[in-house]
Amino acid sequence: MFGFWRKKKSAAVAGAGVQAGPVAVADSAAVSGGLSRHVPVQPPGHTIASGAVAGLRDADLATLCSLAPIRVLDAGDFLLRAGDRDPAIHLLIKGEVLLQDGTGATLLEMGPGDSIGGLDSDAADVALYSTIARGPASVLSLSRETYDGLGEGIKLRLLSQRQLRQQALMQRLAARDRDLSAQNQALVEALYHSRLATDTGFSRSEAVGEVIRKVPRLPVSTATLLAKLFDERTSHAEVVDLVKSDPSLTSTLLKAVNSPLYSLQHKIDNVNHAVTLLGFDAVHQLILSESMRKSLPETPRFREIYQRSLETSQLAFATAQAVGVGRPAEVSTIGLLREIGGVVLELLKSQNPRLEGLLATMDSAGLGAELLRAWNLPEGLCRSIQFQHYPEFALPEHVPGDVRENVALLHLANRFRDRIHAADVSRNGPFPDAYLAALGLTGVGEQDLFLHKVRPRLMARPQALPKSLADALAS
Repeated sequence: MFGFWRKKKSAAVAGAGVQAGPVAVADSAAVSGGLSRHVPVQPPGHTIASGAVAGLRDADLATLCSLAPIRVLDAGDFLLRAGDRDPAIHLLIKGEVLLQDGTGATLLEMGPGDSIGGLDSDAADVALYSTIARGPASVLSLSRETYDGLGEGIKLRLLSQRQLRQQALMQRLAARDRDLSAQNQALVEALYHSRLATDTGFSRSEAVGEVIRKVPRLPVSTATLLAKLFDERTSHAEVVDLVKSDPSLTSTLLKAVNSPLYSLQHKIDNVNHAVTLLGFDAVHQLILSESMRKSLPETPRFREIYQRSLETSQLAFATAQAVGVGRPAEVSTIGLLREIGGVVLELLKSQNPRLEGLLATMDSAGLGAELLRAWNLPEGLCRSIQFQHYPEFALPEHVPGDVRENVALLHLANRFRDRIHAADVSRNGPFPDAYLAALGLTGVGEQDLFLHKVRPRLMARPQALPKSLADALAS
């Protein structure tokens, strides 16, 4: 461990130089016994100011100079670089050195009497910071063996100095941490307000409204199913009745339950039986994904949007199950519809090709929310889509409380999808830990959550996953 201390200005006695000629120092027996018997010696060409090292008598300093080499530094020389391993104890006896962090910022200015290096550890220390000479300086370097042979009186004075000055360093670091935290908070708030300032209400403009009216609507029965999904009072019988009322829903459901995906021994031709086998969550996922696919234009770009949405939906469902927060079917629906705003955006680009660059900066989440509102879908679903991008620039407290859990789960699902496909996770925002905490997951790492809880759930049913997601997980 490193001690970095700053002596008080009043401790030094200016002038009063003691030439490095005959200097009284203790012999080896006196050093080990802490006595004050002195023997004249001739130190090698250094001038040491009387009283220069606060807390040490001149005789003690002379003793140290007789036992350890003195290193001369020029301006800009490194005494230690961050990461160096050095068990020695360095005592600055002349000049000044700077303690700097990895960015080159100065943490402390150190003068005669300041100590660099551990005094209470048998292991070689690792320098946490670099120490650089401001100008000409002299440093006395004590080996561990030399230090161990010192008298208890000198050791006690060195340790006392170490404790006082270590406290000064900790106070300086704590003050810097407070300053950095305040700066970080200011930057976060500036980013948040900057992003909000770009909302010109374009998603609610008449031009967008015209495009929204041209987007094929979800079937009425599918929209009704979604509304029931967001109503916790919905019963099994209501779902069965709804599916029975629409031949297309019935066909979609029975086709799915009799597919090789479920490997049933007997063919299912009863809606009630199918809903019982699949469960409410699977029924709604099947019907919604099929309805959304039919609503999108049949182009490569829209197929790409649909494929990503399927993957995010499965990841959101597994994440909600893994953390035990929110309603998995509801979050799965949000994942499936999260890029619906991209449909509106693509249609706007096709109608206004000269504005493609400008339209690329538009908030697709706002466009998606307006489209879903035009389809009379539940407001909770619309708001979850509307605020889905907030984790990219805002802390959880800026997300409305009624949709915060949904937004946090969707945010994690997006990050997991990036991990699976080896994409840049950082593009999804700088606050992953804050959104984990918003879900009550303090002390849980994002990677551990995915590897140990979410991924096993996905791998337990690979046949139910989109092929692109299953293949990426397997690789």
